[in-house]
Amino acid sequence: MTFLQIILLSGIFGVIFVILHLLFLYLISFTKIIQTIFPFVLSNFICFYFSKDLEIHKFFYDALVINFAIFVIYVEFLLLLKKGFTLTIITSFKKKKKQSYNSIAKSYSNGKGSKWILLDRLLGVKKLKIIKLNRKIALSKFGYFLAVILVLSRKILSIKDFG
Repeated sequence: MTFLQIILLSGIFGVIFVILHLLFLYLISFTKIIQTIFPFVLSNFICFYFSKDLEIHKFFYDALVINFAIFVIYVEFLLLLKKGFTLTIITSFKKKKKQSYNSIAKSYSNGKGSKWILLDRLLGVKKLKIIKLNRKIALSKFGYFLAVILVLSRKILSIKDFG
């Protein structure tokens, strides 16, 4: 019975959180981070306030862990929809039923092209000082250290491929 009450409280939180997030998106203009964090905090306060008069308020702290998991999954889903390049390829077929490889590559990432994503990722890795980017790409000492750690983790966790 306790487990069902925790799930019920987290379910109520999830509904309130999504509704508040959508309201904040369309009615109030905050920064992107605050538009997701503020509804998360506010939803937890609402759940706690209304559950304190009932007997389920003692389960609120247990439900908070599930609420945080709901929040993380929701944010990851939003990021997937926003920056999911594979989804971009799929939605590019709404214009035409059949497309050539070149037309998909050119329209990739809002017309920036498929090379853009590689260059963008390389510049991001360069900012982290993992690689040295001149005419040729070379690992820095920190990059070499990370490469060794990644190879070892792949062996230990038996991961065949990285994304």
